[in-house]
Amino acid sequence: MNFRNIISAALSAAVIFSCAAEAQEKSPTIVARAAKKAKEGADTKVGNINIVSSTKPGVYTYQKDADTTPEVNIEKNFSIFYALTPAELVEALRLYAAEDFEAARKALHTSRKHLTNWRGLPEGPYLRAYRAEVQCAVRQLDFAGAVAVVNDFPEDVNKILTAQDKATANAVKLLYAATKEGSISPDKITENINTIVSKQGKAVTPSVYGWLYFAQGAAYQAAIPADQISSHNISEEHKLNASKAIDAYCIAGISSHGAEMQIPVEALKRAQLLLWSMPGVQKEVKDFGHPTPQKFKKASQNFQDAVSLAYMLINVYGVEADASSPIAQAAKLFQNTKVGKK
Repeated sequence: MNFRNIISAALSAAVIFSCAAEAQEKSPTIVARAAKKAKEGADTKVGNINIVSSTKPGVYTYQKDADTTPEVNIEKNFSIFYALTPAELVEALRLYAAEDFEAARKALHTSRKHLTNWRGLPEGPYLRAYRAEVQCAVRQLDFAGAVAVVNDFPEDVNKILTAQDKATANAVKLLYAATKEGSISPDKITENINTIVSKQGKAVTPSVYGWLYFAQGAAYQAAIPADQISSHNISEEHKLNASKAIDAYCIAGISSHGAEMQIPVEALKRAQLLLWSMPGVQKEVKDFGHPTPQKFKKASQNFQDAVSLAYMLINVYGVEADASSPIAQAAKLFQNTKVGKK
């Protein structure tokens, strides 16, 4: 594995959201604006509707008068449908955008429960809250929490989930399976990844692709005795699993690199730790002495990658590392190691 090489390497009823002005009750009435399909020779009429609920995909009930709530199919009756986002959800999404994930998760969970009568509205506020709550948990590296949200999605409206939603849910389940105690084998994780990628294709976003390979890396890492990693002394017997884990983590880091940096940074931190613990690397560290370009050029690839990646994590990704940590120790060895071009 060469880290440096890897690094270089709607609806006919379209739903659009905006902010609602008033605070919402626990079971909010969603304010919507709809364009009713015109009859032949007539103009399309746009008007406000007070919607009561949408518990079936594509269908909602609205308040016609004080005593009546007719059930209407969106596609059959409307050409455009705009739903205003409840203020409670707006605030939860604001917390998520500010990366206050702990507060955002609580607010999103509360909002999602208050919006349960809207679970059938495609691209509606319930689905927005659900997606953001899953993302919050993953970005906190709480894969068990993310799975709990995925498993809580109502079965009666599964059909409103998009292909991307399904790919995300599958990736979350693999993240949890690969990182929990007694995790499943790397071969099983790889088999699941191949199935997801082949069946869901373009629905697997770069970010979700990164999650899948983080799961693969975690599965290979789990196959290595934990004490060998903590003592920075991986045996020859487990060298192959370590190499496969490093490769998978690097793919995860690059694929999911972007605005959501928690998974990429964690992946690269794990890769650096494994590189630092590979057979023979600690002897090289002990013998290295004062860093020079000549010494660095002669070092093993694992040593070079461990040192280069540690330097990147601190100086490019802004990772804070204790002086005794493998990241800080390795980063120190990067000084004066740049080999000039011949």
